[in-house]
Amino acid sequence: MSEVDDMPKRWKRTTRAIFVQESRAGRVAVFATVISLFYLSSPLKTFSAAKLSAQITDAAGLVAKIGERLASHPKLDSWQAKAHSTTSYMNSAWKPKKTTTTEKTVTVDGGLWSEEILSAAETEDGKTRDVTKKLREKARARAEKQKRQSANKRKNEQRSRGRRNVDMIRDEALPFGPGKRPGYDFTVKGTADLNGMPVILLQSRSRVRSAEKLEGRYYIHPDTFDVLRAELTIAKRPGPLKRMEIKVDFLVLPEGHMVMKKADIRIHIVIIIKNIRIEAVETYSDYVVRGKRP
Repeated sequence: MSEVDDMPKRWKRTTRAIFVQESRAGRVAVFATVISLFYLSSPLKTFSAAKLSAQITDAAGLVAKIGERLASHPKLDSWQAKAHSTTSYMNSAWKPKKTTTTEKTVTVDGGLWSEEILSAAETEDGKTRDVTKKLREKARARAEKQKRQSANKRKNEQRSRGRRNVDMIRDEALPFGPGKRPGYDFTVKGTADLNGMPVILLQSRSRVRSAEKLEGRYYIHPDTFDVLRAELTIAKRPGPLKRMEIKVDFLVLPEGHMVMKKADIRIHIVIIIKNIRIEAVETYSDYVVRGKRP
């Protein structure tokens, strides 16, 4: 039985929407998990401080340009990518007690999400053991289960496991479309440095204080208005959740599709007297766009 199953019933639904713990596998996916499709711009240009300042408009104008940029990306219906995943259970000093590292190939075909586990290892107390077979069997079982599910049930299960398609991500983490903007207050915080490159820093705050809403900081390319990075948390933490931080880097493929490059998530949950601290990092590479399903 997992820590989630031990929780009072009133917290189960909210907590499962925040993270999923797979017993013994040591894997967590959060919106990563929040998730599965975001983007980072093509190589950045070097901007002078004066030019960057000139690009900063009022918050409403900036948000509108970001929304237009998001809407310009073609829909990504079917794709494949390599993924490196590390999930660690942490002590009170946020040092790893147990870590599971996985190499896999992720394939999305319409509403179907599958993972081919190439290798997996679990390290605890200085000892490492191979868990490839166990995680591979679980991944295959999940893929087969999806095929038997209705579209709505499949979507809800993927959401509970942190697997999001582009449309989910736009709704939950990138509230820049005309239908989402009224629910947030946006503030241009000025400029910031991202990996040695100047960017525009935009702050969002949800007007609805809810565990279903995300808010935080966005690092914006001053020329293309791409979101290069998002640093988010939920608008209102439920009682057991003491900390949740999500940092996502984005990538725009040569074909123009937006995808996730990297997600880094930290969660701290207290259940009665048990502290659960988890850090999950997932990095995607070698994307292949497979075209639309017939």
